[in-house]
Amino acid sequence: MSNNSTKFHIDLTQLKRNWKWLDAKTHRHCRTASVVKANAYGHGMQAVATSLFEAGCRIFCVARLEEAIALRSILASDNNASELAEIICFDGLQDGGLADYRAYNLIPALKQLSEIEDANKFAHKSGENVPVWIQLDTGMNRLGISEAELSSLSIGNKSVSLSGLDIRAVMSHLSSSDNPSHHTNEQHHARFTQMSTQFARLPRSLSASHGILLSDKFHFDITRPGIALYGYSDNPIAEFGCKPILKWTAPILQVRFINAGEQIGYGADFTASTPMRIATIGAGYADGYRRSLQQIGKINVAGYICNNVGRISMDSLVIDVSHIPETKLANISQVCLLGAHYTAADLACDISTISYEILTSLGTRPKRVYEE
Repeated sequence: MSNNSTKFHIDLTQLKRNWKWLDAKTHRHCRTASVVKANAYGHGMQAVATSLFEAGCRIFCVARLEEAIALRSILASDNNASELAEIICFDGLQDGGLADYRAYNLIPALKQLSEIEDANKFAHKSGENVPVWIQLDTGMNRLGISEAELSSLSIGNKSVSLSGLDIRAVMSHLSSSDNPSHHTNEQHHARFTQMSTQFARLPRSLSASHGILLSDKFHFDITRPGIALYGYSDNPIAEFGCKPILKWTAPILQVRFINAGEQIGYGADFTASTPMRIATIGAGYADGYRRSLQQIGKINVAGYICNNVGRISMDSLVIDVSHIPETKLANISQVCLLGAHYTAADLACDISTISYEILTSLGTRPKRVYEE
């Protein structure tokens, strides 16, 4: 591919380091899963999942059934990983059916009593137990079986039977784990501990990325890091040994001089107050560079930090390069939009969102270049 294109450079070696650091944060009996939903948070599921499997991960989590099927295909082609890796689908039984889950050896995380009933019926009809996770709602009120509903699962109760299920784990989710002092963390922990006692000695999973950083009492038997795998944490005080794995580069398409009083970009809403040298960069909102970064974003041009001027276009943006020596600029063809100088977390802060949204909104047009 030509260098004259925008690219996402993804460091798979750092990805493996991140997973191993998170795995080492827990005791040796605790298993560390990997959340690779939303195309591995925008990084590309195939390369990410394969690398995580190589690092030692054996449990993978996604949201949608179609993601789970795609992941099974990826792992099936990689060193017998299909037989070794468990794939958990957080959305449970989509469309009410289990045939695809069984055909592709997938594990739904059942979130309501009707799904448990459907899974039981399927199991008895097929003559084989169905592997599942059970989701408990410990206070987020998003997905999961409530405390009131849980009484229907009591052993011996005729309304709902668990006899056809091979329950592999019981899970819930912390609503405020990015805030270590939030009172709901202890509430969720207490409810999960109490509610999960009904499932005897089954493995339990409560913590995603930020729950891992709270303390080891939140780890239980399986942790489910997501955003931390890709190098980000919203916990401002916790020790964090993971680093971002993505760098975004784009080409300089044109450099020109403009006079004071001239406008830049659509709407002519930026007017140069002095003579300027500007550079047009080959990346825009179609690639995932937010239009709201007008006059905010920071672009690294060979160590010089440059600001956007004028509106961000679909395929391009313009930066002020007046402070870069002309001889230096003449030898530069690429710039860095996201990297050590300006991470997805920095960008998110500047436009009042979160790194999750930045990463999962990265465009499909730029090529993802995987580096070991």
